[in-house]
Amino acid sequence: MAGIKPSGPVVVTFREVERILAGREAVDNIQEAAKRDLEASPVQKAAVMAAMGQVLTKLRQAEAQAGAQVLSAPHDGPASRLQSLIASGEAADLTFEPLATGGFEAKFDTEDWFGWASVAWAKLKHLVPHPMLRPARAVAEQVPDNARIALVGDWGTGLYGAPHIATAIRNDPDPFAMLLHLGDVYYSGTTTEMQQRFLDLWPKRREAVIRALNSNHDMYSGGDAYFDRTLSEFEQEASYFACQNKHWALIGLDVAYRDHAIDDEQVAWLERILAKAGDRKVILFSHHQLYSHFESQGKKLWTHPRFGKILRSKRIFAWYWGHEHRCSVFEEPDPAFGLLARCIGHSGIPQSREATRALPRATGKSYERAEWRRSPAQTKEGNALPSVVVLDGRNEFITSEEDKFSPHGYAVLTLDGPVLMEQVRDPAGRIIYEKQLTQWR
Repeated sequence: MAGIKPSGPVVVTFREVERILAGREAVDNIQEAAKRDLEASPVQKAAVMAAMGQVLTKLRQAEAQAGAQVLSAPHDGPASRLQSLIASGEAADLTFEPLATGGFEAKFDTEDWFGWASVAWAKLKHLVPHPMLRPARAVAEQVPDNARIALVGDWGTGLYGAPHIATAIRNDPDPFAMLLHLGDVYYSGTTTEMQQRFLDLWPKRREAVIRALNSNHDMYSGGDAYFDRTLSEFEQEASYFACQNKHWALIGLDVAYRDHAIDDEQVAWLERILAKAGDRKVILFSHHQLYSHFESQGKKLWTHPRFGKILRSKRIFAWYWGHEHRCSVFEEPDPAFGLLARCIGHSGIPQSREATRALPRATGKSYERAEWRRSPAQTKEGNALPSVVVLDGRNEFITSEEDKFSPHGYAVLTLDGPVLMEQVRDPAGRIIYEKQLTQWR
């Protein structure tokens, strides 16, 4: 079936990148393109070629962690940009073969290796990031006292559970005040990817404000599509924002422009927002995590002098993030910061069950509707983390490999006056977890 036109999103596998880079044509012509680039310094050229040497290693590791030929992308700019380039077919000829797991594998060919390599070099060398767009004032928008918010994270694949989640949100019979994406459009958030994998599929609802947070994959291509297209489409002024009602302050942060970190100007804005919030309970939203039982820790966040002070003041009630492609519910407020943490990063990328399938089943009424597993309390980089309950089980949308991957889904928050109810839903919109959080504070 080679050569058919794809009817769905394109997947770039490690085997195809390895095939492209194994021959001398690709690497030799990229080196020649670098040699002819009079604007790039020798240091920059050496850095890009060194990064090229790591591309295959990082892609191999990402696919090995996934355990199957599915859409996978490392946390690496050059590797992700190379995947975007191959998927786009720019300066090349592509044919496509359907993958048993979903999507279409790009099969690459070209009769103009130098033309392709010139494009590759332009994308691989250091990018000047789009300027961060900031709020004009430290003023929170108003949301209703009774409001529902849909949260999806790492959703921008166009594959697996992602389109089903969009349908469930679009067809939900009850109104939403906000739809919020916690970030990541794959592979590197290019203009084409942002349009095809994200904006074209996004479940817009007339009554809902739509917001999108910045993320590392969106920044791997420089952030142009996120800042110029997505923010404009959603009528969103900046990459961080604040909303509030009588009881709650909802604050979205950009901790991706500086990868897994926060800048001083944004913290100063946050301080002003919090000062005006009075006694409202504060919920933060971001792409990157503050901490994790399974992935990297957000040490640059809690060690930032002023932001760390905010956290240690225990002013934050809850924090929802993505980046890690799991659904995780920390069972108690953490002792250092006193906040309730949740990861909602399971909306579109396949996540291997390797680290969670052997954990003990979580018991209790909240966890009866799905397969939830509990990881006990532990200490990471000096932080004492509470026990966490993680969604596990089969992913029915990754065909032929259902047992290897944990389920996809999304979350719905309901603000009912001073009461906050959170729900986790499967891609069809069925509730598989719900809990009232205000009982703890």
